[in-house]
Amino acid sequence: MRRQFIIKALSILCILFLFNGITGQKKPLVDVQKILIESSRLSTQVILESKDGLFISGSQYSKNGPPALAVHLRGINADYEPKIILDNSSIITNVRFQSEGKEQALILIDVKEKVPYRFFRLPQKTIIELFPIQNTLDRYMSAPDAAKRQEAGYTQLKKIDVAQAGNRVDIIAEVTGLVNPQIFVLGSPLRLVADLYNTVLQAPPQEKTIDSMGIINVRSAQFERGNPNTIARIVFDLTEPKLFSLDSTDKKLTFSFFKESVSLSSPVTSQIEKKPAPTPEPAQKTAANLEEKKVITPQSQVLSTTEEVYSGELINFKVRDLDLRDAILTLTSIADLNVVFNPNVRGTVTVDLVAIPWDQVLDLILKENQMGRTIEGNVLRIVPINILTKEQEEQRRLAESRELAGPKVHRTFELSYARARSIELLLKGKISDRGEMIVDERTNTIIISDVKERVNLIEQLIHVFDKPTPQVSIEAKVIEATSNFIRNLGIQWGWKGVADPFYGNQTSLQFPNKILSDGALIPQGIATKGIAGPLGGYAINLPAPSFSTALGFSFANVLDSFRIDMALSALETSGEGRIISTPSIVTQNNTEAEIIQGRQIPLQTTANFTVTTRYQNAALELRVTPQIAHDGTITLTLDIQNNSADFGNLVNGIPPLITQSTKTTVTIPDGGTTVIGGIYRTEDSITRDKLPFLHKIPILGNLFKSSARKRENRELLIFITPKIIK
Repeated sequence: MRRQFIIKALSILCILFLFNGITGQKKPLVDVQKILIESSRLSTQVILESKDGLFISGSQYSKNGPPALAVHLRGINADYEPKIILDNSSIITNVRFQSEGKEQALILIDVKEKVPYRFFRLPQKTIIELFPIQNTLDRYMSAPDAAKRQEAGYTQLKKIDVAQAGNRVDIIAEVTGLVNPQIFVLGSPLRLVADLYNTVLQAPPQEKTIDSMGIINVRSAQFERGNPNTIARIVFDLTEPKLFSLDSTDKKLTFSFFKESVSLSSPVTSQIEKKPAPTPEPAQKTAANLEEKKVITPQSQVLSTTEEVYSGELINFKVRDLDLRDAILTLTSIADLNVVFNPNVRGTVTVDLVAIPWDQVLDLILKENQMGRTIEGNVLRIVPINILTKEQEEQRRLAESRELAGPKVHRTFELSYARARSIELLLKGKISDRGEMIVDERTNTIIISDVKERVNLIEQLIHVFDKPTPQVSIEAKVIEATSNFIRNLGIQWGWKGVADPFYGNQTSLQFPNKILSDGALIPQGIATKGIAGPLGGYAINLPAPSFSTALGFSFANVLDSFRIDMALSALETSGEGRIISTPSIVTQNNTEAEIIQGRQIPLQTTANFTVTTRYQNAALELRVTPQIAHDGTITLTLDIQNNSADFGNLVNGIPPLITQSTKTTVTIPDGGTTVIGGIYRTEDSITRDKLPFLHKIPILGNLFKSSARKRENRELLIFITPKIIK
């Protein structure tokens, strides 16, 4: 028995030696001496100067409010205030240093927008590099040595592989030499680009789908080949700005993308290479690092869950058939936690883990053995899950019974904005069995009688519901533009000729010795329109359909024995018109508003000797329901009617309606303007009256035809501009 105890103790000591070394000395705290900003065309660096390397325990962007990157540091002197030096960065607006405890601190980097970023380390410097999103390549620059070809020839990019491991995705590019990529970010869509100078593709371009950790896919191509540079390009299509790292050797480039708030040791490349983890620093003698499952973000009234994130020291853990209790004791010794085991805790552990946070290793081991844990102060308690679940249920029942056994309090809430009756249903589910709610609609008051805890909860909810509803001003601009053109051309002509001895111009024939030709037999006003001729009518009678100008000619010989009469008629008109209607209305968020401007036309119907009159709108009508989104945009549900009466075409004394309408739903930025509808209509008609066959004679054919042309254009545009009333 004693021999077995000695062997087990030696095993535990060996494992502790691998994790913590034999000295057991605690590493001194590190001072962050200076924080400064350095900007270049393609990136901005936040440089943390310190004598020793810094340990970054997590990072993430803020979920709410203005964008900010939070970077958590451990093992540092949080009481020492570093000197912060800012520059005119295009992306960073401010940097703040905040203490989070005796050995923890938070660096808050306020940015104009969320962008991809990475960490890396130089001697006495830890660098946070952010990559602003480039909408164009005007900031693109060649590397200083881009035009210099390597003496041994170009480096070759052989292939790209993808590997996923827990909280990260690794993209490994195999190369034949050391390459230092130039990295930048492009927008619309979001892409992270790495240019490899003096590098050529050994294989055809590749594209691999990932769809994990915010990466859609990765692709490679030959961007340039000797004009003036030789550049191979790797592009990562992203769904959102991500934390990434880059590890470069003479055989491979490894790009790693991480989950948000992942724990990172500095330098970051120690995670990528999967080398044995460095000797872990002892954590604080509290349960802080075990309880830390998410980074604190600004408070929000939206309740949400966060994926569990581990922040413990990275370790390698490889054991076979080790007793469960001994394995837990080994892990908790890293954080100097006290441990209490339930008598039913038993089992064995066989794992082979590399570069995993120790608190994640603990949870994995507990899950495999159906165990749970609780923590009270500096004491970790290990209990079977079934026992822990039963205890939690009993504690819940005890808390409920204590709550119900407490004295009742009475509280009156006078609402300012919300209707008491409308939020009654929302609050009823929060009343206990002993509670009571009374709603007075006359004074818009809610009276609550319940235990203190429930009343306090209801008070918080009322503060959330009883807020002024935002209002939106909507302005619609309806523009109607019309133009018309009319051109009419007409001709009338006739003749009369007489050969008669009476006029002294007989035919010199025995028979016939008299001839009469009369080309003025179509009188005006009987068979056609036009103007009357000197002889009473015309033979060719093709006047303009309507005209404002007429010109007549008459040619005759002596004694009117032969004459020709001619009349020309013409008309040309043009016109332009524009109607601009600008209805404007103000309404509350998610409330329909309506505005009507115009006239109503009475319509009468008779049934069973009873005359009924109803009114039909011939007006401009605007109906709109706005919905304000959290990002400040406004979604509008629109119904626009623009009806007008056509009094020029009455039917039984009632004018028909000319209708123009649109129904749609659009999303518009606050104060922005969009065109939601447009109608463009053109009417072009030509009418020609002709005398058969003769109108085809070149040039002279114009004497045997008339023409009328009409062209009309109508254009309708509808503009919408919503504004949130602050």
